[in-house]
Amino acid sequence: MHRPVKNRNRLLPVVAITISCLLLLGAGVFFSYGPEEPPAAPQVDPVAAENKELSTPKDAADDDEKALEERLSSLMEKDGTQYSVYVLLPSWPTPLVSHDRQQSSASIIKIFILSTAYEMAEEGKLDLDEEIRVRRRDMVGGSGILNGRPGEPVLSVRELLRLMITESDNTATNVMMDRLTFAGIQSHCEAHGFTNTILRRKMMDIRALRAGRDNLTTVGDVGEWMRRLKERRLVSPSADEAMEQILFAQTDTECFPRALPQAAAAHKTGELAGIYHDAGIIYEGGEGYILVIFSSDSKNRNKTLQTMRQMTETVHTCFLSGQ
Repeated sequence: MHRPVKNRNRLLPVVAITISCLLLLGAGVFFSYGPEEPPAAPQVDPVAAENKELSTPKDAADDDEKALEERLSSLMEKDGTQYSVYVLLPSWPTPLVSHDRQQSSASIIKIFILSTAYEMAEEGKLDLDEEIRVRRRDMVGGSGILNGRPGEPVLSVRELLRLMITESDNTATNVMMDRLTFAGIQSHCEAHGFTNTILRRKMMDIRALRAGRDNLTTVGDVGEWMRRLKERRLVSPSADEAMEQILFAQTDTECFPRALPQAAAAHKTGELAGIYHDAGIIYEGGEGYILVIFSSDSKNRNKTLQTMRQMTETVHTCFLSGQ
């Protein structure tokens, strides 16, 4: 009768050990599959975070503008010629304007005559198909082709405007000045905020030049004219498109087109003794930018043009790097 009890007493330690093992195993499973601890928060450098927060596209544009201005200044200091520059790249909110001052416009003044005519046409005050007879007394020398035509040719206002820009025709310009009037052209400039642009003489009026009466403008006024034309808010989208197409047909290719044969330039040049200007919209790769370069007090025309072409190439390189 006592042997079964003895056997049961022998089994008790085994059962106890088995239960203990099971309890320890269960605890291990619980801790192995319990909820994970959240990952430690990444360490953030407060200085780097602040710099990143403060860095904006405008800062990048400012850096590009400053670097470009330094490169252009280095080029402008190469000779005794006085240069003025206006640059507006697509990514820039404001233009780079260097050494802006009121100076002789030379034939650059003709762009303001062009926009006056197109605005008057928009307002119903001028018919671009109106025909005007060019009298012998209207014909003057200098640039252009009309003074070489026989007789007294009859041309439309549209044709005269095109010759005024593409050939920089002085006769066509003077005829348009008479048709639009000095007061009308000046009123157009003032109404659009081109307050540093002043029309004071006709083309080839040597007497006025000797008396100190010259046509004046600034790279700021000309740059803003080109900016509004590009953005189609100078006169109207259709008128601006028509004027830009005329500028694309410019026949003077000594500066922008020669420096950038792969690009398309809608531009206007101007030249007098010691002066050469080029101003326009330059396109490549579906984008465009505004560039205006004025030169004065030039003692060496070829050297001045070479410097202006180098400046053009420098601006274009900056433009392409930002595309």
